[in-house]
Formats: sequence, C-alpha cells, structure tokens
Amino acid sequence: MIVVSKFEKLYLLRNAIIPIICIGLSGLLLDVKIYYKKDADVYFPIFFLLILGCLVLFYNLNSIYTLVVEEKTITKIFFLSRKTERISYASIKSSNKEFINGSYSSEVGQITPGYYRHIFNLENGEKLIVSPLYFKNYNQLVTEISLLAANFSTKSSL
Repeated sequence: MIVVSKFEKLYLLRNAIIPIICIGLSGLLLDVKIYYKKDADVYFPIFFLLILGCLVLFYNLNSIYTLVVEEKTITKIFFLSRKTERISYASIKSSNKEFINGSYSSEVGQITPGYYRHIFNLENGEKLIVSPLYFKNYNQLVTEISLLAANFSTKSSL
C-alpha cells in the first residue's frame, strides 16, 4: 500500500506569512515613495525587505517535504527543489513519540492541549519528523511506517 502525505494548509500558511508581510511592507513603502513623499529615501528598506522576504520564503519552502510511504522505502520529496531522498526501513534505528505542549495565554488559559509527533531516528544521525502540524494524514503515515519498519526488522532477523 502506498501512502502519500497531505499538507496541512495552516502549516503552509505559517511558512509563507513572514515573507508575505515583508514583501507587502516593501510594496507599501514603494507606494509611499511614489504617491505621497516623492523625496523620501526608502530604497534601502524596500530592497532589504524584498531580499529578506525572498530568502525566508525560499528557505521555508525548501524545508517542506512530502512523504511517500511505499513497501520497500520511504521517499522524502522536498517542495521547492524537488530533491528526493530514499529512506529504507533498515536505516530506522528507533522511533520516539514526543509531546509538544499547547499554547497558553494568560487571558483565556490553555488555547490548545498540545499534540504528539513521531521522530524516527535514522542510522546516519538524521531524523525523520512526522507531525500532525505538517500532515493531515499523520495517523495513517505513522501507522504505515511503524508497521512496515516492524515487518522489515522481523524479516531481517529471521
């Protein structure tokens, strides 16, 4: 069975909100320069905000990945560069279930109770993080990866 991850829309929005604000502010400064204050020296802030927004956008989009869970491997496809990494189930050393505390506000109290995310530790020292913050089908991904990794380890030990 092949399982393809589905992005959580709010996760994509969170990764794009700072660049959108930077690019919007640079557009606002340019608007001020053109229509209101023709002698204002706003070129440096405009270029700084544009460059900062583009750099943050490229960094954030390159850190987002899609998971394709197959019978033999897990394929990790990065969003922007389309670079693929193949992770075999034999390279999964262990998995940890980590609890992330929810948000707390002094005015209204506990906003969210928190959530669990799975961290799969790989042989090369890297980590594969599967979180409900990133993926809509988090439970299906974790179940399938855990099942296939357990099946692979029992087959290799026989």
